[in-house]
Amino acid sequence: MIFWLKPSRHSVVGALSIVGIFVCTACPAFSADKLPSADGRNIEKVEIAPGIYQFMTLRDSYVRQLNSVAIVNENDVLVFDTNTRPSSAQLILDEIRRLTSKPVRYVVNSHWHPDHWSGNEVYLKAFPDLQIIASEQMLGYMLNTANAWPRRFQNNLKQLRNRLEKEVATGKKDDGSPLTAEGRMEDEEDVKNYASLTDEQVRLKHIFPNLTYTGKLAFVHGGREFRFMSVTGDADGTTVLYLPREKVLITGDVISYPIPYFTPPPGRHAASLRELAQLDTGVIVPGHGPAFRNKDFLHLELQLLETVIAGVRGELRKGALALADIQAVVTAESLREKFTHNDPDLDARFRERVKFLVKIAIREEVDNKDY
Repeated sequence: MIFWLKPSRHSVVGALSIVGIFVCTACPAFSADKLPSADGRNIEKVEIAPGIYQFMTLRDSYVRQLNSVAIVNENDVLVFDTNTRPSSAQLILDEIRRLTSKPVRYVVNSHWHPDHWSGNEVYLKAFPDLQIIASEQMLGYMLNTANAWPRRFQNNLKQLRNRLEKEVATGKKDDGSPLTAEGRMEDEEDVKNYASLTDEQVRLKHIFPNLTYTGKLAFVHGGREFRFMSVTGDADGTTVLYLPREKVLITGDVISYPIPYFTPPPGRHAASLRELAQLDTGVIVPGHGPAFRNKDFLHLELQLLETVIAGVRGELRKGALALADIQAVVTAESLREKFTHNDPDLDARFRERVKFLVKIAIREEVDNKDY
């Protein structure tokens, strides 16, 4: 995901207070254990299949419900995605070592957004022979963007501090409501946490993939068959992993919960979801959110994409001239409650994301031109 610095009615950090506050009531529960941590870091471990563990970081000051998956093989371990904070990656690695003495041989980076590969250095330091898998296309994106991320985090932190100072000076939140003592304490804690995240991002060493592929990659290793596919999610060239014998699909942000992330081109994202829907799956682990035992959320995300794409195409063919006019008509409002269950913060985020989706759908329909 890309950080969206937007205010919410609860917190100065905005979107960070929205992602992940909704609990999936439609998903049969897995039994979760909290990782031991001296600093109270909230990371849950779930065994989703024999020897396959989902580690969900409920909050890291950048995103919520962020997933990393460890797959224990006959002689080694594969880890899919390595978190935003190296410190979180270390907590997960410590737990992997409690589970098994086997070394981590492979790491997979699903895509270039920092919450999915910033912990690579932790695994490489522990295992110098580590192989890091990503698509060839994704490696290019990572090389092109890595050095900009520290400045992005620093700029975001500056904006958050300025917003907090304004709230304290005026006694009001961005929406004009009074700043309570409790609200100020929450906002100060948010800024403090984001500052520690920024410090980690500035100091980390970017470790890039050293085993890349184009299209598809498959191999049998350690008693398991691994099938990697390069598809489009909220980043083009995203790697998903399918284990056919275990019927487990790990998607990165091709699927993300509770409000999906999108990036151009949405038509290819929809095509990727249709392809993944054909796989025989018993468990799906999204980039963010709980693991699913069915395809219901996959189909819901696909329905949202198809609804917006079809609506945009229809308005264009009627002769619509302005982006705002199309966004006013193509709202996917009939699907909103299925994603948000009428939570006010999620409602706001859903409507914001649909407007963005309309914009990028227009670009795809008119040959990548501004409209």
